[in-house]
Amino acid sequence: MKVYFDQEGLVQSQEFYVNEDLPYSLFCSISSVFPFVKYEQELEEINDYCFFILSHLEDNIKTLISDSEVSFELIKGGRPQREYTKEELKDLFNPAYMFSPVLTWERLSRDVNKCTLLLLILSYLESSLNEIAKWFCEKRSIALGKKEKGVSEIAFYLRKIGQCCKCDLEKTLENELAYLNRVRKIRNQFVHRGWSMAEEDYDEFRLCEVIDAAAKIFAGTEKAACDAGIIQN
Repeated sequence: MKVYFDQEGLVQSQEFYVNEDLPYSLFCSISSVFPFVKYEQELEEINDYCFFILSHLEDNIKTLISDSEVSFELIKGGRPQREYTKEELKDLFNPAYMFSPVLTWERLSRDVNKCTLLLLILSYLESSLNEIAKWFCEKRSIALGKKEKGVSEIAFYLRKIGQCCKCDLEKTLENELAYLNRVRKIRNQFVHRGWSMAEEDYDEFRLCEVIDAAAKIFAGTEKAACDAGIIQN
């Protein structure tokens, strides 16, 4: 039976210093002003934490496969959305396969773990944007106010930061914002409905893309602040 494991396109942060041809980016501060240098370091650490967790889950699955009394084949990448063959269905309903810890850990890594790491990245981004918005609003003597109903936290903070920088960050970062709004709905569904979430939703995002969007949000807010003279480049 085939089991699937996806590294979500992630690499260790040190790879960014030696390889320019990577599928996503990390945030690199252009101002070296605190807290933007902190965000640079922390997003790098979160990236490496996600990579560490995925690597160890993969190692655990490999160990379980080697110890298994039935045959498994580990496939790198996500499980394709397709119909099973008769032989595959036969294996799926074979008790030796059904109750194997290999399949249990495959499901945990693909479903629960992936959304747990998504929750980590989005919570960090929302918290950081809250910190930036409060800082800029205080500097400009603008009231932070309250988030309107139906508006995401990320969109709300970008709107306030843009107001302080006299620019439309929601427009500048509309692609990243649209992507994060989609994955935020998956995060919220996971938080409120737990493991009953439809499996297809997990295929709508990759963790490297989420980190890339977060990096571009940080870069966009820092550039806007430099252009507006809130911080010096």
